[in-house]
Amino acid sequence: MINLVVALPAEARPLIEFYRLTEKTTIGSFRVYRHQDMSLVISGPGKIAAAAATALLAGNNTSAKQAAWLNVGVAGHATYAIGKSLLAHRITDQATGQSWYPPQLFDLTTTTACLLTVDAPENSYHQEVAYDMEASGFYAVAGRFSSHELVQCFKVVSDNREQSAATLTAASCSRLVTEKLDEIEQLVGALLAMVQDYNSWHAPHAGLEQLASHWHFTVSQQHQLAELARRWKVLMPQQPLWLEGLEKKRNASAVLHCLRQQLDSLTPAVTQETPASRV
Repeated sequence: MINLVVALPAEARPLIEFYRLTEKTTIGSFRVYRHQDMSLVISGPGKIAAAAATALLAGNNTSAKQAAWLNVGVAGHATYAIGKSLLAHRITDQATGQSWYPPQLFDLTTTTACLLTVDAPENSYHQEVAYDMEASGFYAVAGRFSSHELVQCFKVVSDNREQSAATLTAASCSRLVTEKLDEIEQLVGALLAMVQDYNSWHAPHAGLEQLASHWHFTVSQQHQLAELARRWKVLMPQQPLWLEGLEKKRNASAVLHCLRQQLDSLTPAVTQETPASRV
């Protein structure tokens, strides 16, 4: 699942058409478009609106799985040419000075840049950074709902020192996003692959339900069991969690002890087989 947060209808229109999104509902005052594993919300301009739209979209998601988040829009820059695409590796809120650093764990050719979120359109471009009005609000909220590498900001330069934001129209805004749809699609694909891997990794082991139906685990023991199950998936992904003779254990403590013993007996052997140990 991936959620797109877009400030303006002109920025959203190319994405809605490209991904064949249809308007399903209105959350609060925000229009939401959906298709299969993608949702798009139009927030309106400004970091407060972006934060509210992101929070409402996240709150409307009833799935226990994490989603990827992508903010798409236009931004100004002092010297970059109109139409250049940027991926934010640092997002700073000008008013508060707070910064976020989206980890980028995928291999894309998009230029990365610092992104400064301002409260009013920037006309002076004093710093060699990209300027927008939504990213800090978006990232601060989306980062509460998903792992930070799954939250990214993609911007297309729409104005600079030679051509101010006053010349930007809805039509030119849509055109700038349209010209970068292939690049956006690569980023969306990379994020969807990452979120699928993330959810697969963090999914409960298939054997947990079977164990829970045979013994009573306290809350503390449930956490211990979940951690042991995660280790089990790493060390013995093909081995059922139910060990031979486990049904003879009298209580949950004995089950945990048995599973832990089995895992601890495997760990040294696995360590010896790692590439680093053979160097």
